[in-house]
Amino acid sequence: MSNKIKTGNGVNINVEDVGTGKPVVFLHGWPVNHKMFEYQFTELLKHGYRCVGIDLRGFGDSDKPWDGYNYDTMADDLRAVLDNLNLQNVTLVGFSMGGAISIHYMARHQGSGIAKLALLGAAAPCFTKREDFPYGIDKTAVDDLISQTYSDRPAMLKNFSELFFANPQKLSPEFKIWNLGLGLAASAYATIHCAIELRNRDLRGDLASLHVPTLILHGVDDHICLFDLAKAMHDSIKDSELVPVEKAGHGFYYEEKEKVNSELIKFIG
Repeated sequence: MSNKIKTGNGVNINVEDVGTGKPVVFLHGWPVNHKMFEYQFTELLKHGYRCVGIDLRGFGDSDKPWDGYNYDTMADDLRAVLDNLNLQNVTLVGFSMGGAISIHYMARHQGSGIAKLALLGAAAPCFTKREDFPYGIDKTAVDDLISQTYSDRPAMLKNFSELFFANPQKLSPEFKIWNLGLGLAASAYATIHCAIELRNRDLRGDLASLHVPTLILHGVDDHICLFDLAKAMHDSIKDSELVPVEKAGHGFYYEEKEKVNSELIKFIG
């Protein structure tokens, strides 16, 4: 069932809520929407879990306001969804930017409602390099994505997906069309402003706030969120387990879906 949940600042957030049992809430990455988790939903539902997919503001079928494309506001949007659905003992699954927002939610809202946290290829604690953090990508790479979005967003999305997956040549033409559609469903300004937030935000101060069992799943050959980010998170998150996904890129949630699904099912319990 899909429904719209209104946040405190009047933005309607699209939510797909399917199944019964232990709730698993999914936060997608940049620049797609919750439908990226299709192959997690189909498997977890068979195991008796309740799957809740959220389209972040500006993406998918959620409202696309001009502002609010920062981790503070998007963490507040997540709180509005959890409260509205009265969700407790949640396993929160955040991918890439969704992983960063999940981490910030744990700090900003004291982990309200969350029992376990799964970080999949998370864009954290810093997506980009800085003087005292040499592990992310160069800020200029994000600047290039922003520039390409202004000039030809469909081409940017197509080119970005070539970096996203470890073996794009093995993806069917139909999958590539579907995946491109996920990105095109976003607004251009949400795509741009979230890229700015990804480039600039530093969540190192949030990691000490994580107080629930945390699974870190990360592709060893990830060229978007480098594997060094996973090691940095593992070193700073007290109750965390790092599971490397060998020979996998950023899109391991699809290319290695059997491993991802089995690790999630084992972790959720």
